[in-house]
Amino acid sequence: MIPSPPTPIDGIAAPPPAPVPGTPSPKPQDPAAATRRFLRRFIIVLVAVPYVTYALWSAYLLMVLPDPTGVYDRLIPAGTMVAVSCAVLLVSIGLFVFLRIGAAEAVPLPRRRLAAIKAAAVLLPGLLMSGVVPLAIRREPALSIVVAAPAREEEMVAPLSVTFSAQSIVDILARRQLSAEKFVWDFEGDGKLNAETTDPDVTAYYDKQGQFTVALTVFLKDGATRSISKVLTITRAVFSVDPVQPILDEPVRLSIAHLVAKKEDLEQAEWDFDGNGAIDLTTKEVDVVHTFFAEGPTDVSVKVTLNTKAQQTYKRTIDVLRSLPLPFPVEFSAEPEHLIGPAPFGAVFRVQTDEPVRVILWTFGDGAEARGDRVGHTFAQRGVFPVTAEVRSEAGPVAKITKVVRVTDDLFLSDLTFSGSPDVRNNKVSGEVPVIVDLKPRTTMPLVEFFWEAPEATSVGSTKDSIQAVYRREGVYTLWLIGQDPDGRVLRKPITVEVLPPASTVVIRMDPDGGTAPLPVRFDASETVIQNEQISGFEWTFSDESQGAAHQQGAQVLHTFQKPGTYEISAKVFTTGGKEFSATKTIVVRAPVIDSCISASRMEGKVPLGIQFFSDCSTLGQRTTYAWDFGDGFSSDQKNPIHDFQLAGTYTVILTLRDGDSVSESDPLIITVQP
Repeated sequence: MIPSPPTPIDGIAAPPPAPVPGTPSPKPQDPAAATRRFLRRFIIVLVAVPYVTYALWSAYLLMVLPDPTGVYDRLIPAGTMVAVSCAVLLVSIGLFVFLRIGAAEAVPLPRRRLAAIKAAAVLLPGLLMSGVVPLAIRREPALSIVVAAPAREEEMVAPLSVTFSAQSIVDILARRQLSAEKFVWDFEGDGKLNAETTDPDVTAYYDKQGQFTVALTVFLKDGATRSISKVLTITRAVFSVDPVQPILDEPVRLSIAHLVAKKEDLEQAEWDFDGNGAIDLTTKEVDVVHTFFAEGPTDVSVKVTLNTKAQQTYKRTIDVLRSLPLPFPVEFSAEPEHLIGPAPFGAVFRVQTDEPVRVILWTFGDGAEARGDRVGHTFAQRGVFPVTAEVRSEAGPVAKITKVVRVTDDLFLSDLTFSGSPDVRNNKVSGEVPVIVDLKPRTTMPLVEFFWEAPEATSVGSTKDSIQAVYRREGVYTLWLIGQDPDGRVLRKPITVEVLPPASTVVIRMDPDGGTAPLPVRFDASETVIQNEQISGFEWTFSDESQGAAHQQGAQVLHTFQKPGTYEISAKVFTTGGKEFSATKTIVVRAPVIDSCISASRMEGKVPLGIQFFSDCSTLGQRTTYAWDFGDGFSSDQKNPIHDFQLAGTYTVILTLRDGDSVSESDPLIITVQP
């Protein structure tokens, strides 16, 4: 232990203590060595700060890139440039350091090796980052399949349609200058092709619960491919609805066939179609047809009872739409109108659209398919069949429309009779034009619901229970009675309607039968035939004249309609026996189509300026008048007038054409008159 120095006394310091034997004497300070240590630390800090910053920058790039959204793609050029620059700098520093170490021959070899190892430990991570980062950030982002609909996971209840979208894949490939040619889909991961499309969106139908591996192969135009997969989980299954999106007032098929192992296992199914807790239908069929008459979400449930007395209740909310939006207008018609009847049941289906169509594909719900705008099909077996028309336009969009056909057991009504007129004899009614049918079916069998089809009637009133229809054209027609009992059995009974020509006929011919006002028309009733009577005269009435005005003339008359409109012409025929017969015709008189168009011999010049104006390019009616406005207070009613402009200025010339109620004004013509 070194003793402390003695305390000075009276300001006289004690002599320093003698050094303890064996204690080393302190070394003198070397200013050059201290400077070297300071410079070494400064260089370390100067190098370490950019080095750590580069490491953090590289880590950030690896976190955000590759970016599926493309938001951070703008960082790729900067990241690559920084990595290359740092690699060059680190290589340069490494060469300099290793050359210095090699040149320090005075330093022992072990110390030089240690220095080289330290330098390598510092430089190699930076060089590794400079090599890895440019490659990693330029990688293709992970490609994924997106479930576009349904949007919520709780809606994954079978049976349902799931829409998959590969649009994000298309966008990612497009940013890498790659173009997709087609998409091949496997919806269940069983290696079987389910769909091949050129559109990145596709819809698949799942009728069972479970996990499904959705596989997609994207074929690129350069011949390369991309394979993507996604696991889809459907948590539970309920009864199916076809069409998937029900339409107001259109029949819908609801089925529990996929929920029952065998149809024979079903004892009964109790349906509640409006969610009020009351049973609306009890059936032993796995398929039922129902029409929703209320728009919006509707709770539907079915209680399934098996022969083993096991019971299960299935519920789901069905969103009933007023109309299903289509990419373009399409009309879907069927003959007969009510697609229900006993087997075999034949029907004709037709679609009409103004859209240019590439092909129309039909599926009939019983495994049969067809092509064309008008197809026929016979349903041989009992069941409920969705008939779908898939209309593919030349532009690409596809419109799908579905109607439901229900084929049932035959309903026999041995005591079926009819009340009303005319009398039904041997399933036939007959009468002269016009035949007015007013019939009501009657039977002792309870709870039978009747409705009618009168596809060829001139006009139809009631078709529910009783039929009220009018046939105004001669010929033989078929009137259909449809009856349905609570068990779903259906009767389709044809009734022949024979429309005979009238015993006396007043015939009116028109020449022409339409046109633009003013329209002169010749009416001819000379082909009129009155049985067993001699015609004494004709009386003509035209609805464009004052009420009650009549013309006592012959069989032919000429009348001019001055104004456009729809008019009724009545011809009354008198006989020598004092009888009267009449007939009416309707004519449509259109407004004349006129279009005002003008030109000029010149558009500018010095005052006084004479110009001829032309209206020859105009579209005229039969009695067209001209009204020129030269913009300087003067006007003209000539077809091609000449006008002198006496004052300098800019004038607007307009021609107004009039023909009856039709008026057309030309585009203004600007005339420049120079002083």
